[in-house]
Amino acid sequence: MSQDDQDRPLISRRSLLGRSANGLGALALTSLLQDSLLAAEQSAAPSINARPGHHPAKAKRVIFLWMSGGPSQIDTFDPKPDINKLAAEKKDVTEAPFKFTQHGESGMWVSELLPHIAQHADDLCVIRSMKGETNTHEHAQTFVMTGVPQNNSPVPTIGNWVVYGLGCESENLPAFVSIGQKTNPDISESFFLPAWTQGVVVGDTRAKKLKNGDPAPLISNLNNSWLSQAQQRQQLDLIRQMNEAHAAGRTADDRLNARIESFERAFRMQVQAPDAFDISQESEATRQMYGVGQPETDEYAQRCIIARRMAERGVRFTLVPFSQAPESQKLARMYGWDSHEQNNTLTPILCKRHDQPIAALLADLKQRGMLDDTLVFWGGEFGRTAGSRVGKAGREHNCNGYTIFLAGGGTKGGLVYGKTGDTASGVVENEVHVHDLNATMLHLLGLDHEQLTYQASGRRFRLTDVYGNVVHDVIN
Repeated sequence: MSQDDQDRPLISRRSLLGRSANGLGALALTSLLQDSLLAAEQSAAPSINARPGHHPAKAKRVIFLWMSGGPSQIDTFDPKPDINKLAAEKKDVTEAPFKFTQHGESGMWVSELLPHIAQHADDLCVIRSMKGETNTHEHAQTFVMTGVPQNNSPVPTIGNWVVYGLGCESENLPAFVSIGQKTNPDISESFFLPAWTQGVVVGDTRAKKLKNGDPAPLISNLNNSWLSQAQQRQQLDLIRQMNEAHAAGRTADDRLNARIESFERAFRMQVQAPDAFDISQESEATRQMYGVGQPETDEYAQRCIIARRMAERGVRFTLVPFSQAPESQKLARMYGWDSHEQNNTLTPILCKRHDQPIAALLADLKQRGMLDDTLVFWGGEFGRTAGSRVGKAGREHNCNGYTIFLAGGGTKGGLVYGKTGDTASGVVENEVHVHDLNATMLHLLGLDHEQLTYQASGRRFRLTDVYGNVVHDVIN
């Protein structure tokens, strides 16, 4: 054996860490034990621990109700009384049969398809003048979430940026959680941001049973089937010692200290996560309020309850994707909010699945005194046009004038901001670009979108790129 062979370690540090992954809880650590551990990041990063932003915050956390596919603003929050007259005259305009009525002290107009959400009109800040950049689903979804319209250059999402800026309030749970089916873009990656900003995707949260009849865990692979917790603790201590030794001579670089904190958090998650996701602890009255047990609302009801439980436990950013229709409603399951055809059949189905759970979430947060510092977002990547060029009573993609709403977190309740034209084809008053929306959400969280930057690949990145203005008119 040569001197070089004698000096070479029998197993590399990276290899050891990779082989140790199974002993640390798959869900919590899939995003932690990757090559990014030793990747050459371009700048030192702050730790995962909670810290203040650039200015006093109005909101501490975000619940992001993600209606991907593009809900029809014309049939939910932006009434167009002339649509039916136009529909009688033109084949490419679809009628809008759903009635709008005024609600709350604000007199906000809300569709009859959302009777539960309408009861919270005075808590909603409805922006009818949203403007995007593209009418392609994947690109538009990526744009809303990342500030970049193309998805061929992966970049972090708003959730990653919020965690990077503020850290995590919870000692036992991830800072960024997605509840439900996977989304575009993939939030389980942090890309050039530190690995500890990655999101954890929790799949189907509805109660299921194992083959033996026992309740199935809501989170699979959380506990290790090969090692006891005591053995995992020993393994984690070994990795900590190795990391600390490696970091000792690199005091100017805090990436490994952040990684050590992430390992510890992941280990604690094995104990705390099952409790956090266990909605059986909720009262029957709460479960009924959300719509648990009802065929149309059960799935999203459970997701919304878990979102509130995440918020209570200090999770910084919770993403709640929309609830797909069941197999029995084939057209609704195929299209979701993307109502290219039969809009007046599909939109009521999707509204029914989400209206009660979302309203209950708002009520629950308010009752617990959490709505004031929890920013709730509802919306998709774009809205819909007045009709379809191919007929079939549908509505096409429309990024030029659509609606989202914010609630809580320092926003003005009962406000309708902005205006679109007679057919909602474009903004005619107070345009809010996607970059403006993201800048405003960061501002509410105490983050300056121009100061929240990260150096990578020779340039400084921002969520809002070189654009964006805070919309102060929607802030209390």
